[in-house]
Amino acid sequence: MKLLNDTQMQEFIVNGFVIVKARLSPVFHESVRAQADEIFSTTGNPGNDILPAIPQLADLFSHPSVTGALTSILGPGYAMHPHRHCHLTPPRKTAQRHHQDSYEDDQNVRHHRTRWAMAFYYPQDVTLDMGPTSVLPASQYYTSRDQAEKQEEVLLCGEAGTVTIVHYDLWHRATTNRSERNRFMMKFLFCRMEEPTAPTWDCTSLTWSESAAGEDLPHLWRSLWNWHAGNELSGDRQDAASRTSPLPSARGNGSNGEGATLSEAGRLEQSYRLSRQGEQGSAELAQRLAKEAVELLDHNQAARHTNPSQLRSNFGLSAQGAAAVPLLLSSLESANWPLRAAAADVLGDIGLQASHAVPRLLDRLDDESEWVRRNATEALGNIASPEAVPRLARLLTQDSCHFVRHNAALSLAKIGPCAGAASSSLQIAQDDSNLYVRENARLALARMRTD
Repeated sequence: MKLLNDTQMQEFIVNGFVIVKARLSPVFHESVRAQADEIFSTTGNPGNDILPAIPQLADLFSHPSVTGALTSILGPGYAMHPHRHCHLTPPRKTAQRHHQDSYEDDQNVRHHRTRWAMAFYYPQDVTLDMGPTSVLPASQYYTSRDQAEKQEEVLLCGEAGTVTIVHYDLWHRATTNRSERNRFMMKFLFCRMEEPTAPTWDCTSLTWSESAAGEDLPHLWRSLWNWHAGNELSGDRQDAASRTSPLPSARGNGSNGEGATLSEAGRLEQSYRLSRQGEQGSAELAQRLAKEAVELLDHNQAARHTNPSQLRSNFGLSAQGAAAVPLLLSSLESANWPLRAAAADVLGDIGLQASHAVPRLLDRLDDESEWVRRNATEALGNIASPEAVPRLARLLTQDSCHFVRHNAALSLAKIGPCAGAASSSLQIAQDDSNLYVRENARLALARMRTD
């Protein structure tokens, strides 16, 4: 594999994308393009079936440059998700609006830590007039369109074989095709299956390079660099200055000036700064989480494809890691279900460092709220707890909510060979009414057979 180097990995953390070249023969890419042209002109868009329709795409996604980039970003053992599409932009097709993709059939929280990524592949040369895919660099950490569109647009032109690996939440769009040629782009989704415990790229230095980034989100970027390295605490240890400095205010020097309400970027940096304030920061973040869980509930439930736990303070609590777990365990017992759901989500985002929360998360698998069950189910997969296998197997076949079953199957896949006790439930789930439950069950069975 051709792994990313330190500079490329830092650029991915900041900008949310990296471009690699799959240097297969021109005949290969032309064959893919011609097959796509034939399929669209005869039977239409094959949707998730693009891979069986053009099987040679498997060769592209096993190319050393592509597997190296994906391994660097998502770790070894990453999985290809069953959601994949070929996008056709025909001549004179007008541009889309910038958007973030929704999580297919699963209202996931948009997390900063990279557990999901997409690959955009061009099977033909793409020039400016052909409506190339556009991305907004460094927009993957924002849920606000206004904040995202402050970034300067980059048009992904390139020769056949260009593959762009992007953070799943990066804002992007198709631009206007002013040429007389069809423009195809194959979009495949990939999922992290193992939490990082060491660098998975070609790492020669664990030091975050301040010169590699701008000034927008320095605390956020450094925290993610350390998480990817499996050493998130090293860069965020509280020194004497951070322990004694005043807590960041919810109002202050944001992008709108002294005393103005902070921008989304300002709120994110504030949350990550609080994560470095020790117990004081933990308490402040936990209070904010409880307040936001109620205040943002109606907004989140009104939005399409949004988990009610899409909050602001959760990022700082995730960055604190094990130090935040005691307060989250208290929130997990709240009489207020939105707060229970938020606590379960943050414990899952913390991942391995929240392992001693497993017994309490198991209790939440019987919660009356489907959102609490969904978030707790995902959390147990990130923690990869074999103790959770029997309960996840039961949810997989008995829960009435499809996105709970979806996450039960995916969590069993992450647990992998240790999930053998769930094999009969996974076999049954292959007849589930939901496509993604079926496909995740097949993935889990495949991973149980592979150490």
